Amino acid sequence: MEQIAAVVVDDETLAREGLVKRLEEHDDITIVAQCRDGNDALSVLRATTPDVLFVDIEMPGLTGLELVTQLQREKRLPTQIVFVTAYKEFACQAFDCQAFDYLLKPFSEERLAVCLLNLRQARQVMCANQRQQQLESLLTRKTGRGVTHLIQTLDQVDRLDLAELPNTIALKSGNDWLRVPLSSIDWIEAAGDYMCLHTVKGDHIVRVTLKELEHQLDPTLFARVNRSAIINLSRLERLRPNSNGEYLALLSTGDEVKVSRKYKFRLEELRKPA
Repeated sequence: MEQIAAVVVDDETLAREGLVKRLEEHDDITIVAQCRDGNDALSVLRATTPDVLFVDIEMPGLTGLELVTQLQREKRLPTQIVFVTAYKEFACQAFDCQAFDYLLKPFSEERLAVCLLNLRQARQVMCANQRQQQLESLLTRKTGRGVTHLIQTLDQVDRLDLAELPNTIALKSGNDWLRVPLSSIDWIEAAGDYMCLHTVKGDHIVRVTLKELEHQLDPTLFARVNRSAIINLSRLERLRPNSNGEYLALLSTGDEVKVSRKYKFRLEELRKPA
């Protein structure tokens, strides 16, 4: 189990020790420091960079918001910031400071569990992205070529000739069977076992899983961009950075489709010139 290093900052002793005790009940959370105020925390965070900082907002001296602002200036910001406060009116300022979460005292065990689950998932994605970058760097260093070349090589060795792929797919919509030209599909979104095909002639609701549908599509023309969407790359006009390292795929149809961090590297590779 990968450990998450945490620093807890709160000028109220009972609140600070109570949060520490609750966090220590989770095997993957390691408390590296407890701080009684913002100045104390600043000294600690200049010497170590935890994965997450749990910080109160209203504290004497350096407030939680001021602490985070100073850490931003010094480029010492922890990976994630969770504000823990009794004051809901600071929420907008907190998220302006790149807050990952905002725990409003008193919060339940269930609310803390949701926060920690989200932290774990964000850390898993971050680690996966780092490994992806390390792999690409290693491939480039060893072969002089990146992931695109590897994918192209594997495609040539172990898949059907794309020229043999059909240019239409047959799908059942209600009681009707549809034959849909692939070139007419703008993008596809999933809703359970149903798919909505957005095409130049309108939308079609079909009963098929995204995985089944993906196997029928030309991988050089269609790309998965998140757990529930596939886009036609010929409709992709621009990738715009979004929050948390994600993108928005802006299509020529005017649609905006979220590109999750898990899939953005593949999409960037497909968009690079050969």
